[in-house]
Amino acid sequence: MKNPPDMQQLEDLFHEALELKPAERADFIARIRTSNPSLGAAVESLIAAHESPDGLIDAPAYEAAAEIMAEAPPALVAGQSVGHYKIIKPLGKGGMGEVYLADDTKLDRKVALKLLPTEFTNHKELLRRFIREAKAASSLNHPNIITIHEIGEAEGAPYIATEFIDGQTLKQRNYAKMELAEILDVSTQVASALQAAHAAGIVHRDIKPDNIMLPPDGFAKVLDFGLAKLTEKSQQSTPANSQIDTMVRAQTRPGTVMGTINYMSPEQARGQVLDQRTDVFSFGVVLYEMAAGSLPFAGVTSADTLVSILDKEPVPLAEYSPDIPAEFERIVS
Repeated sequence: MKNPPDMQQLEDLFHEALELKPAERADFIARIRTSNPSLGAAVESLIAAHESPDGLIDAPAYEAAAEIMAEAPPALVAGQSVGHYKIIKPLGKGGMGEVYLADDTKLDRKVALKLLPTEFTNHKELLRRFIREAKAASSLNHPNIITIHEIGEAEGAPYIATEFIDGQTLKQRNYAKMELAEILDVSTQVASALQAAHAAGIVHRDIKPDNIMLPPDGFAKVLDFGLAKLTEKSQQSTPANSQIDTMVRAQTRPGTVMGTINYMSPEQARGQVLDQRTDVFSFGVVLYEMAAGSLPFAGVTSADTLVSILDKEPVPLAEYSPDIPAEFERIVS
């Protein structure tokens, strides 16, 4: 694997740069660039993100850095091995890791292998969140929730092996070509998955089209429980020695905004304690977007979008799709 900038070092330098005056900061970053160009560029990018109009979201520096560094080329190439998995090709990447199509050489099957970048493994919170994703999803046995095969570690890098779904995400789907019957079919399956998760006391917290897969077999799959947490009710009722107790101890602190802005509930946008209703709201946004081909809450900047979620009513769905049944619009609303 490559050796990108150490995340703890990046976070320390970021905070050190914030405390400097503009002229001093420029010299500070220039010195870093001289000794380590990629690290200097990462610090400069974090400063720019922090000072942009969208910088109102209180995200730890390492999370912002993760998104920036996700633009780098994949760390692995075809033919490399991670444990008993042989890499076939990269599938995608984001702040929580890189995903590859891989061959499980033990069981002779294709899997989606999600790797936490090695530079993040020393960051306890990110590592807890990565492991929590696997535990949250693996505790649910449902045809519309992705199946976790294994969680492991190879050469110090944690990984999650899941079933490989050969299809497209709902976001990749052309909404204009979706008939009402297909919208209802997908909606019913996602609702069933969320009902199962909520019954187990798990809140997804990042329901969006990117996290809904549409394979050719017609079984929609909800992906990425990386932001999942247990509800407070489950925390109170779960035995202290249970597997889920491990998940309970790694909660996001109130006041931290997590998720994807366009699909956030008002409570999520405010950084408040969340329960199952946040998923219902986000799911409503997805339903609206499928039917209208447009988001109910949007703005030029993240700040504008948050204001829209908190203070504005969306355009009635019927204005986009006059043929949509009134009962469907009521459900979405």
